[in-house]
Amino acid sequence: MLISKDQFLHFKSHISLEYFLKMAIIAVVVFILLVSTYALFRPINVEKYQQVAKLSLQESYPHTQALAQHLHLQPQIATHEYFRLMRAYAYERGHVKEYPAMAIEDE
Repeated sequence: MLISKDQFLHFKSHISLEYFLKMAIIAVVVFILLVSTYALFRPINVEKYQQVAKLSLQESYPHTQALAQHLHLQPQIATHEYFRLMRAYAYERGHVKEYPAMAIEDE
């Protein structure tokens, strides 16, 4: 069945420039979401893996150390898990107070 000129003009009159612009915006947003999802599930590089190893050995922040040890056991660490570790490290570093060492006479 061929499309007649009247059917084409009727179809064209229902689709406006605004419709195309909305579809373009939706396509860009979907593309950004797909690319960011891909980036979050990609494995981390060697330098970041070494940072996880350092955090798993430190003892200043116990919750961060436990999470880093858990991640260090995995063969590959996804980027979103690495970001979760860095967020926990920053939170714990900001909220844990380190007090000076006590002298023996102070006990």
